[in-house]
Amino acid sequence: MKDKTISAACAWHPKPTASTIFEKKFTTGELPIEPNHYRLIWGRFCPWATPIAILMDYTGLNKVISKGAIYSLRHAGVDDDWFFGKTDSDQDPILKTTRLSQNYRKADPKFDQRPSVPALVDIKTGKVVNNSSDQIMNELSTAWKSYFTVDVPDIFPDDQSEAILALNRMIVNDVTSIPGKIMAVDSQAAYEKLAKQFFDRLDWFEKRLGNNRFLLGDHITQPDIRLFVSLVRFDVVFYFKNKLNQKRLDEYPNLWRYARECYQITAFKQDTDFESIKAHFYQVSDEPVTSLDRVIPDGPDLSRWEY
Repeated sequence: MKDKTISAACAWHPKPTASTIFEKKFTTGELPIEPNHYRLIWGRFCPWATPIAILMDYTGLNKVISKGAIYSLRHAGVDDDWFFGKTDSDQDPILKTTRLSQNYRKADPKFDQRPSVPALVDIKTGKVVNNSSDQIMNELSTAWKSYFTVDVPDIFPDDQSEAILALNRMIVNDVTSIPGKIMAVDSQAAYEKLAKQFFDRLDWFEKRLGNNRFLLGDHITQPDIRLFVSLVRFDVVFYFKNKLNQKRLDEYPNLWRYARECYQITAFKQDTDFESIKAHFYQVSDEPVTSLDRVIPDGPDLSRWEY
């Protein structure tokens, strides 16, 4: 059961594939930029999908692109699909499907992989058109700027695009992806290498934030959204469950100040669901809990995140 639940909890992305069915873009003209045409399916627990939800709420894109969340626990006996509710019959209110795989198969009838979030869905056809976290983030940050709320800072300014993409690579490669990789190690050396990569990068960000309010100055840009989401999960789950325990987040004065400041922003706070994060990574599925590894811990003290 343990190996099965670990696999289920870590599987956000589908198997590598040469298909571009789920990588359609706005910037190439493949997808029309049209309000009320798309729905983002995300997971409140997911470090890859949550940044997109925050981005949409922060910029005001949530007024022209709707979003819906999958149920945070796997259904008993089904570790290869996501459901839209607690029961097998619960539907997404807009898409009218009960499982995310149904929307994948609308796009590709031969789809036989584990459906993943994020998934951007064409509401008119019910088809998943893109499931790449990185692509969706960048596409919404650039192609949809004309729909941003007037007073929101530009989260992807043209003159900082190279710096933004470089920071994104650091966050994805050295922070966000490490917890999943570390769960698959088969040696002490492999664990230590990944842990060092993770904490070396946190040290780097700690130093950078000693001179900056946010990663690129005095206002939020796209990399801040990505880093914040990973820091939350590090504090709440990965320090404990993934043995990334060299230092706690609050032992980094600059990173902790930064993470808490981000959390006070409405879009960041409302899309940070501590309970769903803990439930997903510990309990994993709605099967009865019969072992300590699936017990949801009481801590850490989440009031620390408030000012």
